[in-house]
Amino acid sequence: MNIRPVREEDIDQVIALFRANYGEDYAMPEFYDPQWVKRGVYSDHILWLVIEDEGRVVASGACILNAGDYNDQIGEIGRLVVDPTVGGRGLGRAMLSALVDASDERVQFAFAEARTVHPKTQRIDDRIGLVALGFLPMYYMMSWRESLVLSGQLFGNGRSLRQPGAGEVIPAVAPLAELSLRNLELDEPVRVRPNARPYPLDYQAPLSPLTESSLPRLLRIEHGRLIEPEVFSAMQVDLGLAQLQARKAEYLVAADDERTFGAVGFVYDQHNKSVRLIELIAYDEAIKGSLLRQALELAEQKYAVEMIKCDVSAHSPRLQQTLLEMGFLPAAYIPGMVFHASQRVDVVKMIKLNVAWELGPIELTAPSQKYYDIVAPAFERASTQRIQKILPSDVPVLAGLSRLELEFFRMACDALAPTNEAALAPGYLYVVTAGQVRLADKAFGPGECLGAAALLEAARAAHAEPVAGPDTQLLALSPAALHELCERYPRLGVKLYRNLGAHWA
Repeated sequence: MNIRPVREEDIDQVIALFRANYGEDYAMPEFYDPQWVKRGVYSDHILWLVIEDEGRVVASGACILNAGDYNDQIGEIGRLVVDPTVGGRGLGRAMLSALVDASDERVQFAFAEARTVHPKTQRIDDRIGLVALGFLPMYYMMSWRESLVLSGQLFGNGRSLRQPGAGEVIPAVAPLAELSLRNLELDEPVRVRPNARPYPLDYQAPLSPLTESSLPRLLRIEHGRLIEPEVFSAMQVDLGLAQLQARKAEYLVAADDERTFGAVGFVYDQHNKSVRLIELIAYDEAIKGSLLRQALELAEQKYAVEMIKCDVSAHSPRLQQTLLEMGFLPAAYIPGMVFHASQRVDVVKMIKLNVAWELGPIELTAPSQKYYDIVAPAFERASTQRIQKILPSDVPVLAGLSRLELEFFRMACDALAPTNEAALAPGYLYVVTAGQVRLADKAFGPGECLGAAALLEAARAAHAEPVAGPDTQLLALSPAALHELCERYPRLGVKLYRNLGAHWA
């Protein structure tokens, strides 16, 4: 057995290993393209090794050295494939150990993503010192949306460059933070901000795609780039328009004739049906939430994505809370993942799933199971609530609401399945999602609503209370919930009250 750097003549054998392990379903289809693999062989950003046995390549693995910004010194260890006919000889463990050893001087934080259809890679990560840091549900599209366990380790100056206790997280992130700090033997408390205010979502500013003329004005805004960045990735606007376009990054710029307010960047991954938020630039906090909202609405409407993901600063509880309210949930806490200014900053991986909770086959080691037990229940609850609160199409009272605003409305409602002939409580707005509700001699079916007059404090009719028919399902919004919804999202409130007024009239 001989572990050595990959060579151009190995390309066909490496591609054959991916096909032998994944068929045509590998999450990164570019690994089947000989020209793409050839560029990787000669790239300065990839440390690529193979294991050779009697002249035949039997295993391949890589460390991607530009997984983050250049200064981050992050290494992504993986792309590991072993010839199925020679399995059971410790080749995977030998390859990962060699990659960690070879990249040590150039990497202060290394991570790997282990498959969950079997625990083999998870165990290998444990043995070579990469500790579990998160569970990424339904992360990559293979034969199904397959989940991963994220493992990592700090190397060299990685630990000393962290500022212990500098992070501040919302309660939903705290259990992950405590577990990750403990796994990395970082003895420090977790600072929790229980009442972090989300950024407002209703700031109005014209948005347009990034151009060569808008780029200089955007680069003059330091907040979010050089000062207190809140979203991290390997791509930033200072790469220039040509590089961003080559990497398929899209930016929405908020500006008027006199001033540029900020921008948000994201990348669409067609194979995995996902979007990753890559940068948030704004010197004014009032614009941040609106930029995120409009980016999400564009991604969900234009691409119908199944997943949106974001690496968020653990120093920004307000952005964490903003994403939480938009339907994101925390999946990993990564101490010291990125470098900014003079220190390594902790990162929270947050994910929004727009598909039903279906994990498929899954096997976990004990360390991985601890993260699953924290992460999975929240995603499963969110999926169940989404299914329970599916709205019929063309609900008149919800006309004009964006997809995200519809989600806010659903979250504010209670899902009800009243028994046949049950009288409904007065004063609520009810949207019928299945069955029917009778009110005197009128029947309300799916997509129709009743109770709008009571919510608008109009005079209540003197006829009988509404009564549910058989197999009826409803979404119910109380007056208090409506008030809170409209206070938090004024644009949504204007649309909803306009529709309620038209409906009552």
